[in-house]
Amino acid sequence: MLTTTNFKVLLLFVFIGLLSCSSDSPTPTPTPTPEIDTDGDGIFDSKETTDGTDINNACDPIQTSGYTDFNSSNAIWAAADCDSDGIANGEEVTNGSNPYLDDLDTDGDGLLDSQETLDGTDKSNPCDPIHSANYDGYNSSNVSWSAADCDGDGVTNGDEITNATDPYVDDRVFAVAELLPNLSELKIFDGPLSDLKFNTTSHEYELITPLYTDYAYKLRSISLPENAMMTFNGEGLLEFPDNTIITKTFYYLNDVRDETLGKKIIETRVLIKKNGDWIMGGYHWNDAQTEAVLEASDNVKVVVVDYKDSEGEWESIAYEVPNMTACIQCHNNNGTSLPIGPKARNMNLVFNGKNQLKYFEDKNMLSGLPDISQIAVLPEWDDATETIENKARAYMEVNCAHCHQPGGFNGNPVVETLDLRFETPFSNTNIADKKVDIIQRINSGFPNYAMPYTGTTLKHVEGVSLIEDYINSL
Repeated sequence: MLTTTNFKVLLLFVFIGLLSCSSDSPTPTPTPTPEIDTDGDGIFDSKETTDGTDINNACDPIQTSGYTDFNSSNAIWAAADCDSDGIANGEEVTNGSNPYLDDLDTDGDGLLDSQETLDGTDKSNPCDPIHSANYDGYNSSNVSWSAADCDGDGVTNGDEITNATDPYVDDRVFAVAELLPNLSELKIFDGPLSDLKFNTTSHEYELITPLYTDYAYKLRSISLPENAMMTFNGEGLLEFPDNTIITKTFYYLNDVRDETLGKKIIETRVLIKKNGDWIMGGYHWNDAQTEAVLEASDNVKVVVVDYKDSEGEWESIAYEVPNMTACIQCHNNNGTSLPIGPKARNMNLVFNGKNQLKYFEDKNMLSGLPDISQIAVLPEWDDATETIENKARAYMEVNCAHCHQPGGFNGNPVVETLDLRFETPFSNTNIADKKVDIIQRINSGFPNYAMPYTGTTLKHVEGVSLIEDYINSL
C-alpha cells in the first residue's frame, strides 16, 4: 500500500532523474539571420544601412572601374547603368565592357557616346563630328567606322587604312580625259604602270560574254569625271557623261598555269567621250613594260608573244595590234563611234562578290537603275546549262553584231544583210539564208573575207565550233 511517506520518496527520485536528463542535453544555438544584398552591388543591406547608402540603388555607393564584387545575376544591378553610358550593367557584362567605366564608343570615331550626347553629335555616325586631316583617334577595328567614308572620296575608311591613305582627306585622282602622249599621263593607273592597279576613280568591270581576241587576257575600266554619273538606258548600252574614259588592256600570261610568273602587256585601247562624241586612241606598251605610248601612225603593229599553255607547252602568237582605221570600222555606226561592250545586259553579273550594276549604283556612278531582276541577262557563250541558240546568239552579239546590224561598219549595205543583235528576232536576222556563207567565212583564213573581219589572227576554235553546231541545228 502506497503511504504518504513512500509517495514523497517516489516524487523525489523522479525529480532527481529529470534533473539528471536535463543536464545531459546541450543548450540550443539560435539560427543566424542571413545577410541580404537587395541591389546586388556586393554590399550587404546591413552595411549599407550603417553606411547610409541606398540598399535599393545598385550604383550607391559609387565604385571605381576595377570593382568586381557585384552580383551580375541580380535583376536590380543588371538593369542599372552605373557608368551612365546608356548601356545597362548586364548588357555591359555580356558585351565584355566595364559597367563602372564610361568606355562606349558606338561609331568608333574616338569620342565616347556620353560625350557625343553632350556635344549634340550623332553617336551612331562615325563621320560626325567632322575631323581634319591626320586625325588618328578613331578605332579602325570598329565595323561602323570601317564601313563609313568620312572624306566622301568613294573609298571606305577601312580600305583607306589598308591602302595607307588618310580617311579624312579626299585624295582622289581623277583620270585625265585627253589622248596624251603617254598612258601614265591619263592617271588611270596607280603606282608602277605594269602593276595594272587602277586609281580609286577608275573602276574595273567585266562582261558576261566578252569579245574574242586571239586568246588574250583583258582588263577593262570605266573612269567618270568628278560628280558625274552613267545613266541606265534599258538593257543596251549605258549612257555615259562627257569626259568618260573607257579602257581595255590586252596581255598574255607568261605561264597560264601561274599568273605570279608575270605577263606581257601589249596594248591599251582608250575611248574618251568629248562633247557628245567618242574619240579613240591606241597605246602600245614598250618592251620594258614601264610605259605605253600613243600610236600616231595608222600602221598595223605585230607583236610576237611566247608563253606556256595550260599543258606547259610553249605557244607563240604573232599578235596584230589593229590600226585606227580598223578601230573605227568596228566602233562606227552610221558615222558615229560608240563603245561596244558595256551594255547593261552584258554587265548584269556578280563581279567581286556583288552585282556589277548595283555596285556602280551604290558608288553613285549609275542612275535610273531598276531592280536587278528586271534587267535582261545576256547568256554566257560557254555556259553548259544554256541552249545552243542562246549561247551562239550571245557570241555573235558580242563578236559580230557591232558590224552586222543596221548602220554597222559605217553603214555598209553588205554587212547590213545580217542583223546579229541578240534582241533581233531570228526571222529578222537573215541567219537562215546566210548559213553557208557564215560557215565558210568563220573558217576561212583569207584576209578581207574571213570573219571576224579584223581584230584576230587565230581562229577561235571553241567559238567557231559553237556557231557551226548552231547553224547545223537550224
